[in-house]
Amino acid sequence: MAYFPPDHEARLVAAFFGDAKGFFIEVGANEPHERSQTWHLEQAGWTGILIEPQPDLADKLRAMRAATVFAVACSSPDNAGRKMPLHVAGPLSSLDRERMAPGATPETVIEVPIRTLDSILEAGQAPAPFDFLSLDVEGHEIEVLRGFDFDRWRPRLILVEDHVADLSKHRFLTAAGYRLIRRYENNGWYVPRASTISARWSDLWEILRKYYLALPFRVLRNFSRRLRVH
Repeated sequence: MAYFPPDHEARLVAAFFGDAKGFFIEVGANEPHERSQTWHLEQAGWTGILIEPQPDLADKLRAMRAATVFAVACSSPDNAGRKMPLHVAGPLSSLDRERMAPGATPETVIEVPIRTLDSILEAGQAPAPFDFLSLDVEGHEIEVLRGFDFDRWRPRLILVEDHVADLSKHRFLTAAGYRLIRRYENNGWYVPRASTISARWSDLWEILRKYYLALPFRVLRNFSRRLRVH
């Protein structure tokens, strides 16, 4: 019997995979249980890799999770091998100060080591293909995906946080051979273009509303926010 967690999006993820046991990657894992996209999968017998650059959180993950933990941040190949400043603000921490969520204020800034996602998957001996990629890095998603070989790893489902300030993340994933099947809260759900999974009409309406109809108003709102800041 499939394990169904209490969080609604986690229940949707569990329902997507059913009784299957698989392999997950969570980039920007943060807390071991709270807001985790993979804790419920681990409880159902999955294995995987957790990536979290904040040293204290990485230590908590090692103590409380069975998955392999990498205490690094992911970015593009151009940034790999060096250190970058991480603006620490709890679950809203980001390598990109200007892309942080509205209202997020860094408590401190720390230097963190950078690797590509490909190099971490190789070091962690991830299977190719694997099943589930969760990506929540507060505005640095495209840089992370530039260091990820879609053709090699081809996850069955990608969840990517996207406030849809523009269509750059959506277009990047579409160009990589993925299609959007669901929008839930701040996450876009993407599957390989050849997948037999289809979007429901209610999901298609939410995608149309969020990614296209409301986008011009969101662009104006964000522009107004930037004017007030400056």
